Amino acid sequence: MNHEFKILECVRDKPGGVTVSDISNFTGFSRNTVSKYVSILELKKQIFSKKIGAYRLFFATKRNYIPLELAISYYKALISRFKKHIPDTGGLAKKIGKEAVADIKFTFGPNVYKQMKSLKDNPISRVHLESFRSFYPVYDPFSPEIEISIVNIDPKGKSATFRFKNSPFLSDTKDFDYHIYIICGITEGILERELKTKVSCEIKEIHPSKKKEDAFFDVIIKLT
Repeated sequence: MNHEFKILECVRDKPGGVTVSDISNFTGFSRNTVSKYVSILELKKQIFSKKIGAYRLFFATKRNYIPLELAISYYKALISRFKKHIPDTGGLAKKIGKEAVADIKFTFGPNVYKQMKSLKDNPISRVHLESFRSFYPVYDPFSPEIEISIVNIDPKGKSATFRFKNSPFLSDTKDFDYHIYIICGITEGILERELKTKVSCEIKEIHPSKKKEDAFFDVIIKLT
């Protein structure tokens, strides 16, 4: 890995900005070496710098990611205000989620699509839990540590109740439950598109709690 690439990756991985000293510490390169290459990268317009107080911070023109905590706090603020100013039972939020499927660029791998399509000709079973676990995090990037289990399965294999735990949206209030309705809409939209059949994804219960281990929400998915 050459110096220029390694320094650029270091800057991209730190969206809050880094100093020459920071880059030196992260990469192991000397300050003189770092200074040389950040100048080259600035000329190439791959990074830029800002003077903030006594420090000059470097930022990547194209960043690798936004810090998850920042993204979640931003999103929570939006959905809590959405609920405050447009109160309903979540139906509108679910509708928005379902319609958004047409515009969101999902990054499912071919195996996930294959697993989803297997639902069309086979009854829902515990085998499909692994499939759901695989593709759910792709369209709910705010919940990377979500835990999903099956509560029960209809004997005919046409519906199943899934339980979700360890979600950042299950605090001791329901201020953020519109997120769950949005996710239900997205789930319906994706499955209907891939299975070419009617799918229902409904919230059965939302159980917020101050204790993270006690908080959960249950969702029923039905295939018709």
